[in-house]
Amino acid sequence: MKPFALVALSAAFLCAQAPIQLPVNTELPPDTVIATSDGKPITAGEIRTILASGDPQAIGLARNNPEQFLGSLFVTRYLAAEADKQHLADQSPLKEQLAYIQNRILANAMVNQIRESYRVPDQAVDDFYTHNQSRYEMARIKVIAIGFCPVPTATGTSTEEIKKAAEEAVAASGCKNKHTEEQAHDFAVGLVGKIRGGTDFVEMVAKYSEDPDSKATEGDFGLVTRDNSFKPEIKAAVFALKEGDVSDPIRSGNFFYIIKIKERSIQPEGNVREQIIQELKQKHFTDLIEDLQKRLKPEIARPDFFTPAKPQ
Repeated sequence: MKPFALVALSAAFLCAQAPIQLPVNTELPPDTVIATSDGKPITAGEIRTILASGDPQAIGLARNNPEQFLGSLFVTRYLAAEADKQHLADQSPLKEQLAYIQNRILANAMVNQIRESYRVPDQAVDDFYTHNQSRYEMARIKVIAIGFCPVPTATGTSTEEIKKAAEEAVAASGCKNKHTEEQAHDFAVGLVGKIRGGTDFVEMVAKYSEDPDSKATEGDFGLVTRDNSFKPEIKAAVFALKEGDVSDPIRSGNFFYIIKIKERSIQPEGNVREQIIQELKQKHFTDLIEDLQKRLKPEIARPDFFTPAKPQ
C-alpha cells in the first residue's frame, strides 16, 4: 500500500490539474468589474481565480445563486479586513492554523511544479517504447455476431434481486434475437468449424452476422488497442490470436462474437509519445515523493499522545 502522504499529494495534484468547468463567462477581460459592495469592486479575474481553486461549494453557489455567492465573498472580505486590523493572524491558535493551511497550499503548488518542470529525455521515451511494445499492440478485426435473448436469472426476494429481475425481464421482453444463449453458442461453434475448414469468413458474415453495422462493411469491427473502449473479453481474445487466426465464440453482452484477426501491428511511437511522456513524468514525481517520505519518516516519541484519555 502506498503511504498516505503520497496518496494525499497525488490527489491534490490531480485536483489541481483536472480541467474545471467554471460556471461563469470566461471571455470577459479579467479587469471587468462584476459587482460592487460598499463602494468596493470585485473583478472577473478575481472571481475566476477563486473558482479555479476547485472548491465545490463555491462553484455550486456561483452556478445556482450568484447573488448569494458574491454576497458571501464581500462578507468574507470585510470580516478578514477587520481581523487584520486586530492582528488576529498573529495570535494563537489562529497563527498556527493559518501556517498549516499555507503549508498545504504551497505543498500542492510544489507538487505541480515538480511534475510539470520535469522534462522527459527523448532517449527515455524511445527506450520505454522499445521495451514495452506489447502495450502498444493493435489489431484490425472482422467479426461475426450471433445474438441471443437473455433469460432472467434473478430469483431472490431482496430489493436488489427484485430490481435485477425487473431489469432482466425488460431486457428479455425487448429482445429481437431469434436464439437462446445455448442455441447461439452452438450455432457459433458450428460456424467456427466451417471457417477453420476453409469457408470464406466474409461469406459467413453476409449470411449469418446479426450486427448490422459491421455486416455492412464485410465484418470490419474497427481497431482494437490495449487501452481503447473495447470490452475486456474482446481484447483478451484479440491479443491471444495471431494474424489470420479465427477465435472460438466469445460471449460479450447478448452476443457471441467470432473474431478474425485481419491485421496485427504496433502503434507508431508518435501515436503514443505523449502518453509515454505523461507516464514517465508521473513515475519521476512518485519516485521523488517516496524518497522524501523515506528521508522524512517520523520517529514518534510519545505514541500515547494519539490515544485520547478516558473520561474520569
